[in-house]
Amino acid sequence: MFTALIALTFILIISLVLRYTGAADVSTSATITNTAPTVDTIRFATTAYGTDTLTSTGILPNVGTTKTIHINGTIHDNNGENDIASSTISLVFFRTTKTNTCTGDKNDCYRVTVCDTAYSDGDATQISYSCPVSIAFWIDATDTSSARSSDNWTASISVNDIAGATGNLTATAEVNSLLALTLPDAISYGTRALGELSSATSNVVTTITQHGNTRADLQISGVNMVCDGLGALPASAQKWSLLNVGYADNAAAELASSANTANRNIFIRTDDANELTANLYWNIAIPATGAKGSCVGSNTLALVAQTFSCGNDAVLYNGGPYNAEGTSRDQGGYYRTVQIGTQCWMRDNMNAGTMITGTPANNASVEKWCYSNSATNCNSDGALYHWNEAMGYSTTEGAQGICPSGWHMPTDAEYKTLEIFLGMTQVQADATGTRGTSQGTKLLEGGSALFDAILMGFRSPAAAFSEHGTRTLLWSSSRNGSDPWRRSLNAGVAEVTRATNQVAYGFSVRCMKN
Repeated sequence: MFTALIALTFILIISLVLRYTGAADVSTSATITNTAPTVDTIRFATTAYGTDTLTSTGILPNVGTTKTIHINGTIHDNNGENDIASSTISLVFFRTTKTNTCTGDKNDCYRVTVCDTAYSDGDATQISYSCPVSIAFWIDATDTSSARSSDNWTASISVNDIAGATGNLTATAEVNSLLALTLPDAISYGTRALGELSSATSNVVTTITQHGNTRADLQISGVNMVCDGLGALPASAQKWSLLNVGYADNAAAELASSANTANRNIFIRTDDANELTANLYWNIAIPATGAKGSCVGSNTLALVAQTFSCGNDAVLYNGGPYNAEGTSRDQGGYYRTVQIGTQCWMRDNMNAGTMITGTPANNASVEKWCYSNSATNCNSDGALYHWNEAMGYSTTEGAQGICPSGWHMPTDAEYKTLEIFLGMTQVQADATGTRGTSQGTKLLEGGSALFDAILMGFRSPAAAFSEHGTRTLLWSSSRNGSDPWRRSLNAGVAEVTRATNQVAYGFSVRCMKN
């Protein structure tokens, strides 16, 4: 019995020794956190995955048809390329002031949800992407010669990894102006009788189609038509018109050997579904005698960019309340203009910037007040500005301030010039207080000056809004000591008040062209 116990104990000891001295497999573990993917680069290229760049040259549309550009670059994820969810790569290519929340529109906003990817490029943490963008020929131009030279285009690339973490990057480029119209190949008057004057029912209609992204006009000239049987038709035997009229109508203009501007004014296409066209109407006068046979000549239709015309053109800029034609207050981004004497003024109050309710700060953003802190009032009447904000925190008389490029904050002297043109004397203009005769009436909305000053009230330094519908006050960029000069127009008051106020008041702003 004792011997058996000893043996058992020995066995147990041996077992324990074997257990604690033998090899063992020990499990290990660690958790690596997910990191968001990173969009490393954006290139504007002519080919998929292309390394050329259109940033320096700008993007030029094709005449009358779409053009595919490729927005390329690389994305990496430190958790490995297989963490990059290629199906989530998306692009918004937009005119910058439209922001990346824009609705798809071939003028100013392109949204691409399917981009190509190459997982073989780079190392195990990197892929290449290529997003094709088919831009229309009427895409908004933003180069220096365009109507939107103060704007540009932004490409915004976004990607998610398989865990849903997001990476994004933006880059900017310009879209170049394209001056292109389709013009008739020939003008055929057909067979005409001696002594015939064409009419509104027998004239020749030629259709002009916008195939670029630039407002365009035509300069028209021509030479004599030589007849193979007898005689010739002078250039003046032809007339052209913007209206469907006959040769004898005063609206028709004689063709001449020197170029005349047609004032056809072909606007930029804004309809994605329908082409933009305009007509020219051609008439002819056949002499009663001395002509026979087939008469042949040539007319020249020279394409020219339509230049800005104050009072006829609207200006595209931040917060503009009208459409491009200045006919509909639809928050389309444009400010109307008006020529008064030698001066070109905005016909609408400025509405640029972000609405705030407190005190503006000297930062990268333009900040505005809206009457009663209601954005609706800004949309209908324009904004109110602290003088410093309106001036862009400059104290220089005539500074650009919040006005678009090529425009400025009007000076006190420029307001006087306006008032004198409308009938004030120099002595009256130089005075302070309420002065003049009927200039206030002329400047108010509906007045003969077409300045259309809206009685939108003001904001006091104590943040109180007052006198909506009864009074409007307009900042100048000039100061008397530390206080800026301003103008005041009141309902039922024919004159204009010239006075100063503290910079902390909220008044309206009208810009004047340089």
